[in-house]
Amino acid sequence: MGRKSFSWQSTYLLGRFALQATENAYSRKVPVVWTSAFFPVEIAWSLGLCPFSPEIAAAFIAALGFGAEMLSAGEEAGYSRDICSFHRCIAGAAHSDCLPRPVALLASTHLCDGAPLLFQNMAEYYGAPFYTLDVPYHPLPEAEAYVAGQLEEIWRSLAELAGQKPDYARLAEAIRFSNAFRENMEAVERMRQQVPAPISGNIMLGFIYLFFLGQGSREAEEISACLRREVAAKIGENHPTDQRERFRILWLHLKPYYSGELMDFVEKEMGAILACEEMSHVYWPPLDPEQPFLSLARKVMANFDYKPLDYRIRTVKDLARKFRVDGVVHFSHHGCRQSTGGSMLLKAALQEAGVPVLLLEGDCLDGRAETGAGMLTRLQAFFEVLEERRRLGA
Repeated sequence: MGRKSFSWQSTYLLGRFALQATENAYSRKVPVVWTSAFFPVEIAWSLGLCPFSPEIAAAFIAALGFGAEMLSAGEEAGYSRDICSFHRCIAGAAHSDCLPRPVALLASTHLCDGAPLLFQNMAEYYGAPFYTLDVPYHPLPEAEAYVAGQLEEIWRSLAELAGQKPDYARLAEAIRFSNAFRENMEAVERMRQQVPAPISGNIMLGFIYLFFLGQGSREAEEISACLRREVAAKIGENHPTDQRERFRILWLHLKPYYSGELMDFVEKEMGAILACEEMSHVYWPPLDPEQPFLSLARKVMANFDYKPLDYRIRTVKDLARKFRVDGVVHFSHHGCRQSTGGSMLLKAALQEAGVPVLLLEGDCLDGRAETGAGMLTRLQAFFEVLEERRRLGA
């Protein structure tokens, strides 16, 4: 993988890190633990384990052109087409012997109901222990203590599984790496409020890899620091007027990974820039190395999507204001109940506040039944609305 093919040093480092982590997982150089999205992977890094996100792997499978094959394999294994395509793809890849065998599986109940159920099935399939992090809905002190206790128990169980003694010094180091990553990404988020945007949101969506899988590692700290420097340097350059964005968009949820057509249309054809993405928003407070499990519990419970819908509405409104966006696009991924379930209420609240919203229905991985032209038509119509609002001074 040559550096010259990457316009940003940080994306090159990100790709290299992802490839190395994948090699470690498949070569079994270190014990592999599967982790679901939003599970605090600092625990795994502190024990020298190799965290592996099958959900991220599913996105890579789709991007490489094997999504339809793995989705069909998952359906043949008994997984219905009305559940999340990430989980169907994971199941199909597992039954096709395409995923690294885990020594343990770690899933959190917050945000996604499907992942813990899938991981339970996968644990039986691989004959590996399964640890569920049960997260209460309300972030009360007793709930935080309950989650913290589970995290410590999981950490100790993993240490025993790996033949190690629990090492609080290594855990504190992982917490410090995680804090440095958080600080860097928060700084990047502040700098991205500049007009014109210093970096494409489509590029930033790639850094979700670090949000899901890198926190607690030295590499995530180094990559995010590099990104921070590069964005700062970009702001210092003089932007020619022809690079100013036609529209500034706040993007909610993810994107189609089986094809780049949609994002190319947004950025290249329509001249829109993803000024901000919901998934790369830093929403949690700094962690405390002296109270690792309690602070990780607070991080887990700080997620604005795992609260009454009002929290998500307030967060999205705040992001729309700070990033001075022209509109919001909610990519309503089929099968994702937690994101799409409240999308109509979210749209109504934002439009009442004067923020145009497009609910764009589609699938992140399953392109077999998608009408790509239909999505592009809806996007084009939305941008025409934004253009008319601008003409009228709305």
